[in-house]
Parts: sequence; structure tokens; C-alpha cells
Amino acid sequence: MGFCSDDSNKYLRDMGYNVVRLPSDFLPPLSLLGKQGGTIECVGVLSGLITGAGTAPVITQDQTAANINGKSTSNMDISVGLSILNGLIAGLGGGKLGVSGGYTDARTITFEFNNVVFDSVAPLDVGNYLRGGQVDVANPLLEEYVLGNGSLYAVTERLRASEITVSFETNQGVKANLDVPVIANQVGGKVSVNISGGRTNAVTFKGPKLLTFGFKCFEIGVRQGKITMVSVKPGAVATAIEDEPEAPGALLGGPLLNIKAPRRGMIDAHPGES
Repeated sequence: MGFCSDDSNKYLRDMGYNVVRLPSDFLPPLSLLGKQGGTIECVGVLSGLITGAGTAPVITQDQTAANINGKSTSNMDISVGLSILNGLIAGLGGGKLGVSGGYTDARTITFEFNNVVFDSVAPLDVGNYLRGGQVDVANPLLEEYVLGNGSLYAVTERLRASEITVSFETNQGVKANLDVPVIANQVGGKVSVNISGGRTNAVTFKGPKLLTFGFKCFEIGVRQGKITMVSVKPGAVATAIEDEPEAPGALLGGPLLNIKAPRRGMIDAHPGES
């Protein structure tokens, strides 16, 4: 089963990742996401699917994301860009910026990633780990998600950062005006807001903790009694994690699917492209 993409997750899809629309300190590698009907739940960790597999793969943490650091996205419409930015700011502990907030005349924005780290497990190690064990046929996850009418995904990598730089333009290459004090007042909370490197149209937002804003995953299946892994197209899974979710509704023009995370609030995902 696939998931659709839209402009709000393209900015990481082009770099090979799925988007976390409302970033949080969630989704460590080897997490399992199970989708069934209109609900996606964080159902546990990979080791719960098999028996006798030995030691789980080692998670390597806080690696420098050289392929992400210093890279900028393409220009995106201000309304789409602010939807992404507000998710990041909310995760960092700040408030929401409005499209007509009086702080800029920008029509487009771009994102620049700095000081990004990632945690990961090697997919080959995960595959060998699964091959070395036996399917736990008594585990309800297999019946409900793998053998039934659902899908199961294993997270193999997550991107984390505590800051992001945003550039504002009126047209292609034309710098927009910014009122940084107004932006800082709207954002508030624990998020610092500063002009970036002397660029008058670029602002860096920085918070107190690292947040997961992108991830890679594999779809889990069963073939001839063995657990299998199938790669998932980048951008095919877009999630949003909330501590206090509101009632399901529309997000960026698409239907919400509720993803429940034990004692972590709710995650939302868009169904997608096959």
C-alpha cells in the first residue's frame, strides 16, 4: 500500500526522506508504524515481530548529515512554506506565524538545513537480523497488519535538528522585507529568532532540543514464513506528531489519518501514491 505526496513533503522527498509535519523527539530507528483502515499506530519495536533472532542491530546516533547540512530547498509558495515552518516552530516550543502577519511582503520561502544529525541502522543489518529469527506467529501484529488488511513500516533512519534558516523572497531572487521583532513576538516561547549571517531576508529559528523532522522506512511483509523488507519511495509517508491533537480534519488539503503513539500523543499521516 502506498501513500500520496504533495508540495509540503517534496522538500525532503527530493533528498530521500519522508517528512514529519509536526516534528517531535519521536520515531527512533527500529520503531514500527502499523497502518490499518484510517488509523496508524506506533505499535512497538522490530524485535517484537520475531523470536530467536539474537541481538538487535546497533543504532548509530548523532551522525553528521553531510548530505543535508547547508542544502537549501527550492522556492515554495508562502502558504505551503509557512505550514511546514509552523510545524517546525511548534516542535521547538514556539507559536504560529500567520500568512498575513504584517512581518513580510514575501511570496515564497526556502529552507536551509544546518547542524543536522541523524540516527540510523543499516538496512542490511536489519535484513540479516530478521533472517536470523523465526516469525512469531502468535504475535497479533502479524495478523492485524502484515497478514491482514494493514501495512507495517520499520523506521531505519531519522533526521534531527534544533534550528532551521528560512529565506523570504518577493519574486525569484528578489529579497523580501522582514520585521524580525514582529516575527520574534509571534513565535515567542523558547525559540530564538535571529537574522542569519547578515542576510536581511533570512531568519534562523533555534530551539532548546533536537527534533525529528524526517525519516526513512521499509515496509514489512511475510513471504514463505519469513519476514521481508520492501523499500518505500521517499516522500510516500508523511507523519505529524502532536502532544494534544485536535479532532481529525483536513491538513494541507488532504484527509487526516490518526496515528496513535503510546503516551506520546497522536501522529497524523496522509495516504498516498502507490
